[in-house]
Amino acid sequence: MTKIIGSQILLDATTGMVKPTGLPARASSTVASQAPPRPPLTDIVDLSDAARRTMGREQPTALSAERDQEIRRIGTAIPAMADWASATSDYMGKAADAFRTAFGLSDSISITSGGAGTAMMDAVATSRGIAKPKLPSVLAEAGESEAGATAEDRKAGTGFIGLSITDQQDPRFGQKLDVAFNRSAGIAPESMTLVRLDDPRNGGALAKLLSPNGGDDASMFAVTDGGAGRNARVAAAIRSVGMDDFATSALAIVKAAGRYLPGLTESGTGSQ
Repeated sequence: MTKIIGSQILLDATTGMVKPTGLPARASSTVASQAPPRPPLTDIVDLSDAARRTMGREQPTALSAERDQEIRRIGTAIPAMADWASATSDYMGKAADAFRTAFGLSDSISITSGGAGTAMMDAVATSRGIAKPKLPSVLAEAGESEAGATAEDRKAGTGFIGLSITDQQDPRFGQKLDVAFNRSAGIAPESMTLVRLDDPRNGGALAKLLSPNGGDDASMFAVTDGGAGRNARVAAAIRSVGMDDFATSALAIVKAAGRYLPGLTESGTGSQ
């Protein structure tokens, strides 16, 4: 805001309007017209940008080239983001349907994933002819992630798959089963065995990723090389809240990980 002092701007005593110095005061009516003339005002008057431009004291500043380009980019990104959100939602729904079909899960099962688990969901979808939508370049430049698995997910050595009942009308609402698996465990699928754990510590590092929350009546399982002790090789840890009957489905998912996610050695690095 520009501040203008006394001799630059005067306020008309009757109307309160701003008028340039040197112009005669507008005649006022009745009592006000008989009052003695006021001395020049020295109040500070703050004018808005629009008022300054109207009075010719300042011209609008042109947008910089960088700012103009940014505004144009944002204007392009907004409709692209709406289309991308729709395409992503459609793809993730189809990928989840494909995953349920592949492992014999009902439509009442909601699926969440992370790390190599998301890469596995992508691989299952691809195997059934479901293509990922292409991320628009304007959104890629803005830092938006691709749909489904990212490059980091595809390289991850561990993964997460969560099964849950989220339909409030379902009598099993709130039940869930979480699986943390080691993609590079190096155990042949035919040797993988489902073991119930009395001591979650026998599930190794993967069991620590599925530590039960207070108040949950959870069961713990492990997918091992056939061993049941602390020296057993562990391919996955499973935590169930009311879904113990889905533990065999979890075993099937872990056995299939090597088929859908090939290319990792036991060290977790890509094989050549």
